[in-house]
Amino acid sequence: MSTEQAYYSKGFNKTISDTHAWRTVENSAKYLIPVLKPDFKVLDVGSGPGTITIDFAKNYLPQGSIIGVEPTQELIDIANENKAKSAPDLENVSFQYGSIYKLPFEDNSFDLVHAHQVVIHLQDPVKALKELQRVTKPGGYVCVRDADLESSIAYPEKFEALSRYYTLKAKNAVSTDIKAGRKLRGRAIEAGYTPENITTTFSSWFVADDSKIKKAWAEATTKRIKSGTEVADPNDPVKNDEINNEAIRLWNEWKDDESSVFTLVHFEIIYKKPT
Repeated sequence: MSTEQAYYSKGFNKTISDTHAWRTVENSAKYLIPVLKPDFKVLDVGSGPGTITIDFAKNYLPQGSIIGVEPTQELIDIANENKAKSAPDLENVSFQYGSIYKLPFEDNSFDLVHAHQVVIHLQDPVKALKELQRVTKPGGYVCVRDADLESSIAYPEKFEALSRYYTLKAKNAVSTDIKAGRKLRGRAIEAGYTPENITTTFSSWFVADDSKIKKAWAEATTKRIKSGTEVADPNDPVKNDEINNEAIRLWNEWKDDESSVFTLVHFEIIYKKPT
């Protein structure tokens, strides 16, 4: 049986959502821009700290609107705080409580439904994909992007353990799927999406040239590890601490290494709901 919020099932921790707050449309949802229209009514499911949602409202939906939905009240509060700080006069965006398994909207309500790094963490991804399609208007779009953690790359070789760490901690999470990205198209078909109406694409987060971005990425990640939320070895506390401390050491070295790179691969689908 799936829970409403498996990702924070052990309790909300802001250091996790802080690692999501750098996300924008440009770096995390650019793939859907070709189908997005300025007057669309959009639903952002699993909107987290709201940075992507607010960016959509502020810069891409001048005649449209967007609602961010989250099953975690703390994240709704953070999203509203971010809106108050960055765009207090913005009237075409709002955030509300809701589960991806039972969205609080009528059938055929939205021109575009978006979910970023959400399906990857679900216990019942097929059920969720069905629900995303339900609230999308005929002729509208379901747009989903998921990481493929097993395909991450850290370089030079001395940092390869950072890629392994991503998959290791994910395997010990409640429901994170380290191969979610590559499974996305197949799961959509299993959920009843018409195959010929699915456009599948591939992109990545790539961190290399900008020292400020590298520093911010590493510092947010190490802060998250230090908070105790990441479990590398659930059966041996001593080993778990050793692995986590090694990851912190490597991230601190990585951010100062001018030759270092890190990439996290993503798969995306744009599904046009039949009319």
